[in-house]
Amino acid sequence: MADIPQEFPKMGGCSCGSCGCSGQRATNNLIRGIDIGLRKRESAAQKVAEPKETVPQGTVVQRNTEAAYARFTAEQKRKMRQEPGNKAAHRIVLIRRAVQITTFLLFVLFFFMTTQGSEGKWGINKNIFMLMDFLNTLKNSLASHTVPIYAIGPGLFILLLTLWGGRIFCGWICPLGTSIDIADRLLYRKGRLFYSKKRSDTRRFRNWKYIYLLVGLGAVTFGIDILAFGDPISLITRTFTFCVYPPVAYIWNGILSAADALHVGSVLYNLGINTDLWRLPTMHYYNVVPVMLMFIGIIALSGYQERFWCRNLCPYGGLLALISRISWLRHYIKMDGCIHCKKCEIQSRMGSYENLDKNAKGPVMHSISECIQCFRCETICPTDVIQIQAKVPASIKEALHLAPKGTAPRPEPQTEIDLGRRGVIAAIAAGILWGSAVKSNASEYQGVMRRYNRNNKAMRPPGALPESEFLAACTRCAECMRVCPTNALQPATFDTGLEGLWTPILVPSIGPCAEKCTACGDVCPTGAIRPFTWQDKRYKIKMGLANVDHSTCVAWNGGRDCIVCAEVCPYSAVVFRDTWDDTLPRDPSLPIDHVGPDGKPDNRGRYKRVPTVDEKLCTGCGLCEYHCPVLPNHAIVVYTFQEDRDYKPPKENWWDGFYRGDWDQRKDIGKDAEYAATKAEIAKHIAITGPQGSANPNAEYNPNPNPGQ
Repeated sequence: MADIPQEFPKMGGCSCGSCGCSGQRATNNLIRGIDIGLRKRESAAQKVAEPKETVPQGTVVQRNTEAAYARFTAEQKRKMRQEPGNKAAHRIVLIRRAVQITTFLLFVLFFFMTTQGSEGKWGINKNIFMLMDFLNTLKNSLASHTVPIYAIGPGLFILLLTLWGGRIFCGWICPLGTSIDIADRLLYRKGRLFYSKKRSDTRRFRNWKYIYLLVGLGAVTFGIDILAFGDPISLITRTFTFCVYPPVAYIWNGILSAADALHVGSVLYNLGINTDLWRLPTMHYYNVVPVMLMFIGIIALSGYQERFWCRNLCPYGGLLALISRISWLRHYIKMDGCIHCKKCEIQSRMGSYENLDKNAKGPVMHSISECIQCFRCETICPTDVIQIQAKVPASIKEALHLAPKGTAPRPEPQTEIDLGRRGVIAAIAAGILWGSAVKSNASEYQGVMRRYNRNNKAMRPPGALPESEFLAACTRCAECMRVCPTNALQPATFDTGLEGLWTPILVPSIGPCAEKCTACGDVCPTGAIRPFTWQDKRYKIKMGLANVDHSTCVAWNGGRDCIVCAEVCPYSAVVFRDTWDDTLPRDPSLPIDHVGPDGKPDNRGRYKRVPTVDEKLCTGCGLCEYHCPVLPNHAIVVYTFQEDRDYKPPKENWWDGFYRGDWDQRKDIGKDAEYAATKAEIAKHIAITGPQGSANPNAEYNPNPNPGQ
């Protein structure tokens, strides 16, 4: 993020200005050499202008370097050394840094505020950064045939911003890009631990991001999303969820506990401040190490080349690069004043400039598709010949007859994306082949009559799309896992196959699905988890069905009294029924083979009250499994049997991506009327069977029934 002007190139030394070459390896500054006459004047015959080069846009460039030097006075050269660029560019750099820091802090603030209780606070959508990533909206809409309405507004904003200013999102807003810049400043600048005198400026990896984008779009045609793993906003959000939040919560809660031990909390409580409300929920997740290693790898790549990820690998950057080729904010260079110091070409954060050497054979080029508008080039240009301006394109001005043909200012020509027709076709074909191979894999296929995954415990969150569409729409951002108050949502490893890696699954043994929680549906940026209400979850959605293992249940296997599962079930789905068991002694104080006065066994068999699951009422929330006291494997377990993901989601508006202050009230509109009949039917069903399965619903529970006595 630092754009500190570097020294001029040294004679006899490196001309990069950033490699850290010492002054002992060079004599004098090039400009100083001119000042004291060390550089000999060429003869009049040698001052013949170099031949003019006509670039594709019609701009004529004349490279007469000696004439460019001769026009400057000693005072002008001194100012070029001390104050390169122009003051306006330096102010814009300061503004960019402020915007980067502000947006990054907002990302962190919204991340920690996106919880079950505060997600809708202030009416601002705390998930707005995820919604700005319209690559997610595009690819997941194509794959799942479901458009998240509330993601349209932020995505359209970034699209229009890119059409105007190019990849401003990458250089000014993207939290992953800001993280890379912060790490670069802390690790790879001069005097830092991993400082390198000269990082690579190669451009041969530039097209990798386009190849990744095309391969991903090809795979999307089969509903396979491989772009989610490299999408920048999903990646940084996933990293914060798995790797940053848990230790931060642990340290923060430890500080609050230490404050309580020092009686600071009681003092604040007397002042009306309850520090218990400041505590962060403790979360733990699977797959933390792979996610952490991936993020560390992205940071480590910057040691080889500045912003290597953004230059060469980011698929969202590739999409924005394609759009930015027609953007209006462009770079104009006055070549008659250029001294060919190559500072802009060598120190460009994204390697956007080419052919600035005075002996270059090709025309000077600026690749607007690679530029992130950091304004570094304008601040380090000694002669201030680089001008970054948002002008109406010359072709439009000439087409509208606002300027004579060939007279409108044109920016420097940009490099071509040289994938070639074969490369484009091969990349798309590779994606299609990948998608078809994954879809043809029979390891997860269980037949058309069994809609469930091979792993029948891999339950999806409430509101999830049907499985194939869900896998295509989920961007693995982990937002749903972050907001789950019980930590029940966990990233899948291979529970649902390779295509389901890092998608959310409900693990009741870690935490149940809270009865009236709707947070995961409210924050999902792609519609993979559709918005839902607590009425939808209670009366329509079924995540699975609880099953009692008779061999381990203490009530079934031992005849002991245990009613935990029935007590915690909020849906009255666990009922108790009386069943005869001739393996139990009627009187526990006597042996089961006790013989009575008549010489016959009189202590064998009695009724026991055992739990069963009413499939009409069970929603698969997992509360019974979570609270079951049988360990290590619970006696009541939820499977994906009889899951039902078909329901009518609440209506959304396109501006919900920016502001949704009335969302909690609006999404409940009409739900009471929609489920009135279902609610009455369930109430009637409970009245007939009774909460404990008794014929008399008003009968008191008898933990040890024995009708035979």
